[in-house]
Amino acid sequence: MGSLLLPIAFFLYSLSPLLSDNFFYDAWLSRQSEPPSADILVVAIDEPSLQALGRWPWSRDVHTQLIDQLNAAGVQSIVLDVLLVEPSSLPEEDARLANAMHRHGSTYLPMALLPESLLEGSTRDVLTPPPPLLSAAKGVGHINVMLDADGVARSVELLIERRGDVWPQLMTLLADGENKREHGVSSWPTEAIRIPFRGPTGSYPTVSYHDVLMGYVPASLLRGRTVLVGMTALGLGDRYNISLLSSSLMPGVEVHAHLLDALRNETYIRQVDSWIGAFLASLPIVVLMLLAWWLRFRYLLLVVLSLGVGVLCASLVALNFRWWWPPFASLIALGIAFIAIVWQSQATLLSWFKRELELLYQEPSILPFREPDDIRGEGGKLYQQSQALEFALGRIVEGRRFILGAMHSLPLPIFILNKKGEVLQANKKALAICWEEGEQAIDHIDALPSFLTFEEKHGFSTIWPPQPAGMSNVNGIQIGGLCTDRDGRTYRLEMGELSTTTNSAAGGWLVWLVDLTSEVEAEAQRSSMLSFLSHDMKAPQARALAFLEAQKNPASAATQANFYSYLEQCLTMGLGMINDFINLTRAKSFDLKKEFVLFEDVVMEVLDQVYPLAKVKDIKVASKLKDEDGAPVMGDKNYLARAVFNLIENAVKYTPSGGEVNVLVYRQGKWIVLQVSDNGVGIESDEINDIFDDFTRSDKDGVAEGHGLGLALVKTVAAKHGGEIFCESEFGRGSQFTMKLPSCEL
Repeated sequence: MGSLLLPIAFFLYSLSPLLSDNFFYDAWLSRQSEPPSADILVVAIDEPSLQALGRWPWSRDVHTQLIDQLNAAGVQSIVLDVLLVEPSSLPEEDARLANAMHRHGSTYLPMALLPESLLEGSTRDVLTPPPPLLSAAKGVGHINVMLDADGVARSVELLIERRGDVWPQLMTLLADGENKREHGVSSWPTEAIRIPFRGPTGSYPTVSYHDVLMGYVPASLLRGRTVLVGMTALGLGDRYNISLLSSSLMPGVEVHAHLLDALRNETYIRQVDSWIGAFLASLPIVVLMLLAWWLRFRYLLLVVLSLGVGVLCASLVALNFRWWWPPFASLIALGIAFIAIVWQSQATLLSWFKRELELLYQEPSILPFREPDDIRGEGGKLYQQSQALEFALGRIVEGRRFILGAMHSLPLPIFILNKKGEVLQANKKALAICWEEGEQAIDHIDALPSFLTFEEKHGFSTIWPPQPAGMSNVNGIQIGGLCTDRDGRTYRLEMGELSTTTNSAAGGWLVWLVDLTSEVEAEAQRSSMLSFLSHDMKAPQARALAFLEAQKNPASAATQANFYSYLEQCLTMGLGMINDFINLTRAKSFDLKKEFVLFEDVVMEVLDQVYPLAKVKDIKVASKLKDEDGAPVMGDKNYLARAVFNLIENAVKYTPSGGEVNVLVYRQGKWIVLQVSDNGVGIESDEINDIFDDFTRSDKDGVAEGHGLGLALVKTVAAKHGGEIFCESEFGRGSQFTMKLPSCEL
């Protein structure tokens, strides 16, 4: 790429006059604010002078009079910017003019250097003044001005060689004379220089030729000045366009005034050598190539723009140091380089796409995809590659979605780790366990114990950090301890090594949690059943058998009525315990059949059932049903009735005769609330948290009989309906049970 672009930069630099460099140069020059020298005065051969003195050319005696007038006014130097290259028809006129020049002693005359191509084979391409004038002049030099390709006069050659002679520019002689420098060819640059114009036409003070000749101009205005006499009348003298930013033309005499200012102060602008300029034009290309290689083609546009700004700044800095280096060749070369690099990068990218897509098509598909249609011949190469890429991306996206969907649908919480234990992926069940303050916060497997409670102290450390291969079972699976999440579900932690065939991942670990909640609950139910059968059910049966054994002995036998009554009591107690146990087990193990129920109707039916029990104990049951809609809920009516019956029956059972039970139903926000309060024996504070557990009773004084399943059923029914139950009690003063159920909107 560099070997291609460097010759382009050299070639573009050779075309710099045709580019926009001159416009850039003129814009810079227009912003320079250095004022013209005050001692330079232009004496203009203008239209009023022509009207007063007659048609051009004038007699040389007119110029003689002007020089004498200027000499009398005390001017420092006179430049007669009028070509007097032919002898006068009256030799005495040349003599008088030469004498006037001798009297002043510092008068300069111009000469003409014609293009050699115009007078081929002739020696009349160098036109000098006649001998009297030539000897009287302090200096004679050429006044040629160069025109650029755009027709604008910006440059002059200070030294022009013609047939072995070197002719200086007229203003160099004047500058040498004013600075008392010795004349020499080597004093000024041999190459063309640019004139730093200090303003538009009319920047230097100008007086009319006729006014000076007639003595109308005060001597104080002329004294000590350098006077340039030249033509400014339209159609009479040379006029030049000096800037692309302006359409006005500047007379040649004013051009020489600007040149004189630049030569005096050495502020003229030199153009860098063509080879140096071409090297500088190619330097940004070299820098671009080095930066592109170093940055791996990142920030390419920013680099190109930065180099472009740097090129413009370098050209401006060079101008401030009075050197002109055209910058647009470098800018165009940078643009071509940017386009070429982007084009080559796209070509390389398309080639890479083609190879990678061919490899992708050879890979086995995760899902059965329809192969793409043959798009060869449709559109250009880029279109074909984009179609193939679209199909390949669709294939990858669908495969990824399938894998992630399958992973999230797995029933086990699963974590995918790298070798360091950092979590790469986790499915939905795993993230649900590790949910904290609204964020799925787990980055490393070491954080897992903060979300799970392990039964054993070393339950997590048995698998992490990973154990040696010999510690795993035959399937390569390491088994950890049992743990419980915040919802009370029980898991067993397991881990296996993960190996892949891809080069981008160096293996890792697969950690999952086996849900043992149902097994743990089943084991708890089996333990409860064994406890129930071995203790609670055994007691009434044993009492019945003991009574039967005692009945066989005539000495200890009870009356027939007492015998049957006691036997019925034992069997009834056992049958009630069995029914309560069955109801509790069903409520825990099966889904309830929920339907629209008016909870107040359920409470009223239960009150009718409890009324006989309360009547026998002389207990007053008061009820208040305050919901205007009848307290609608979605639930299983039978189980709700059983739960309400257990609460009210318990209140009646543990309230002494003559006591009072209050039943209240009302709406509280989104809840339907049932409150059952009594003034019975109450519950001690250390037992309140346990009374809803299976086979738990609070009856130290034997006020009522029971077997601890009623409140456990109430708690189960409330939980199955999305509600809650809690108790407030003071021992010896009564209890209040509150059950909340979600309300149902009508």
